[in-house]
Amino acid sequence: FSRAHPQSPQSIGASKASTGMLSLKIKKEKEEAAANGGGLSSAMGGLAISRRNTNKFEDEDADSAPATPVGYSKTGNPLVDYATSVKSTRDPVEFAPQSVEDAVFSSSFGAKTNAFSGGAAAVAPSPGSLKSNFLTEEVLQALPRPLSPAERERNIRQSKQTPTFELVRKVNKYKELINSPTSEGQGLRRQLLSGAVVVIVCAGYSGKRFIYERAKALGVRLVVVDGPDSWSQTLLEDGVIEKYVPLDMSNPPAVYNEALKIISEVDREVGGIDGICTFYEIAVPLVARLTEALGLPGNPSKAIECARDKYSTRKALEAAGLPTPSSFMIYSAEDLPKAAECVGFPAVIKPINGAASLGVVKVTSLADLIASYAKVLEVLRTCSVEDVHGTSQGSEPAGEDGKLVREVMMEQYLDGDEVDVDMILSDGKVTYAKVTDNLPTLEPWFNETGAVTPSLLPRRKQEELVEVSKKMLKAIGLTSGVMHVELKYTTTNGPQLIEVNSRMGGGPVRDMNLDVWGVDLVEEHLMCSVGLPSLPPIPEEPIMCIGQYSVNAARSGVVGEEIEAELERNRGLPDVIKVEPFVSAGDKVVGFEDGMPNWICDIMVKKATAEEALAYVKKLDAEFKQPIK
Repeated sequence: FSRAHPQSPQSIGASKASTGMLSLKIKKEKEEAAANGGGLSSAMGGLAISRRNTNKFEDEDADSAPATPVGYSKTGNPLVDYATSVKSTRDPVEFAPQSVEDAVFSSSFGAKTNAFSGGAAAVAPSPGSLKSNFLTEEVLQALPRPLSPAERERNIRQSKQTPTFELVRKVNKYKELINSPTSEGQGLRRQLLSGAVVVIVCAGYSGKRFIYERAKALGVRLVVVDGPDSWSQTLLEDGVIEKYVPLDMSNPPAVYNEALKIISEVDREVGGIDGICTFYEIAVPLVARLTEALGLPGNPSKAIECARDKYSTRKALEAAGLPTPSSFMIYSAEDLPKAAECVGFPAVIKPINGAASLGVVKVTSLADLIASYAKVLEVLRTCSVEDVHGTSQGSEPAGEDGKLVREVMMEQYLDGDEVDVDMILSDGKVTYAKVTDNLPTLEPWFNETGAVTPSLLPRRKQEELVEVSKKMLKAIGLTSGVMHVELKYTTTNGPQLIEVNSRMGGGPVRDMNLDVWGVDLVEEHLMCSVGLPSLPPIPEEPIMCIGQYSVNAARSGVVGEEIEAELERNRGLPDVIKVEPFVSAGDKVVGFEDGMPNWICDIMVKKATAEEALAYVKKLDAEFKQPIK
């Protein structure tokens, strides 16, 4: 692929003149093309520009199959959706539900879409529906080994050129503009992206619908491969995607080969796919294996595996000579004295693949470690991934079916300012990196409280955080796509990594980057997935400044009916972008004094400066009336 190589600050000025002249030439050609009724082909100097993957997808059941009742799949089962943990909206965590009842898909209007309407006979949910529809860690454990660099290179050389690659070669005389971080360059890249066929493996939970709607608006032809009863097939009915292919995930060892078979068939049917991607955390390793096998753009699966495992990440950074807190794996209580000796105090214990802040606790002595380790194991045993606080009525222990990792890591406690760095990698180069400040968490549970962007840290610290993040991504081996890196700027050792997420951050992360910097992370991830350069134009100053606060439960009890009026009152205040509730009237919540607290709601505001945004959102939190009885 014709890849982007970001210019140094010294070379940017030197190239502006030539890029500007080229932009004027393109503009003139576009004006002439418009006058003649032409489009991309005419704007490119009369080149015969067309994709070979313009075949329409056939609807095999269009003529013969009866209409599917609303809220049901073609298999006759109710549509299902992933569950999400009660976590700050900065990054909701998706999980396979623990019961069919919890899995039933609810529409965006809040009503169950599987209502038995229209005189349809009641159909009981299939007991096997959970295993068939949801990607789990068991599937990831059954994936083939990651390919070596030589094997990856061989597959790339042997694979057929994608339609997007062919299109880029046809307009090669405009490669300088294609590789330009300007609005004109972005416009050309969007034209090249339009019409691309991208396979989405596992759509995630229904709250990610906006991602696929954005892809549709960009002209991307989406094919979704997901469970046979997934909510995402409604995207086909609504014209958001062009094809939906069911993938049975009940037999973990067979999932990879079946997905590979499906994608190969789609490739033949449409005349060539351009890329494969996902916006769902658990599906990232599967997508990496698939892109490796087919020689398509993507990250090495070995790097993805390293990023997903906190302990492996630490070891990779240590081998590269990068700053990393001391750590020790704990497999049983017998390991505690050795862990204390190796790491020291204060420290933090955490599951290596924990959900949100579940099981993350600060410890200050060996006695504290022993007691806290027992409590963490109890939390992991009694709390399900959907109910991290253990407040559900009649809930059973998670047991082996809870899919909660029991392996715990002890790590040096990091003080200082916590931040997120949202980054874009294009051909191994960082083309976008912006820092968001996270407000102090509630210890010892490390519950999130809020964020402000752009960062209020001194420019020197921000630059240091970005530079260290670049080196960390390189040490892990990541080369392409949108990344969400979490760090702390400690008082004694500077930047220290918390974790690397090799995908776009969840919740409002995309909207915050779009509103503040004008950069659409969904669009840029799609660019990377088809091998186009990701070089978004970035303004010198922020468009606006945003403050976000997660209101934590002040005490334990039951949420009263007054909560709805309080939420509406806050929504009506000046400069409030949104107020998103996490609880409803009648819900049982845990307060800080009794354990890991629940979030009541998220409040997001905008102001002219980051200082004003932070002060305003903290004021709203302090004035929020919590009707907990």
